[in-house]
Amino acid sequence: MIIPKEAANKMDNIYKALVKTNQKDHDIWFEYVFLSWQWWLCILLSIIPWVLWWKYRKKESTNRLLYGAFFIMFISMLLDSFGTELGYWDYRYEPVPFLPSFVPWDLSLLPITFLVLVQIKPNISPILKAIFYSFFSTFIGEPFFEWLGFYQVLKWNHLYSFPIHFLIFLIGYFLVTGKNFEELK
Repeated sequence: MIIPKEAANKMDNIYKALVKTNQKDHDIWFEYVFLSWQWWLCILLSIIPWVLWWKYRKKESTNRLLYGAFFIMFISMLLDSFGTELGYWDYRYEPVPFLPSFVPWDLSLLPITFLVLVQIKPNISPILKAIFYSFFSTFIGEPFFEWLGFYQVLKWNHLYSFPIHFLIFLIGYFLVTGKNFEELK
């Protein structure tokens, strides 16, 4: 089905306005965020956790662990993008202004926390680990970045994040510990 000309014109106008708004946002980012201490902190939080994990990971389990980490990253970025696009929250200090998600959180801190919890004490219940992960992410991580001014809640309550983080952790955990891989050592 072809889009009616009137609808296509409305979409074109919205797209042009969105491009202008994004350009203004990028200009502000270059003027106030790029190379600020907040930007440098974002860069460090995006890189250092991965370097530390790479150094101390269980090398024989690298592939299976990365499989879980990529799942965490994908889902986190997807949900984060939805949240920002729907106006539930906003980020003030992104390391890259072209993504509607918070790179240090979605691509580093959440997956590395997941990886550490999966690797240490493998006999502890995944439910307990999921509760810890959810609690840490929801009640420590999110408020900390809000306090720093990196993250601004608009129409969201941190409590909503708890079950989401809980489910993400459990799904990632069962992907990593599934029978498709050899047992964690």
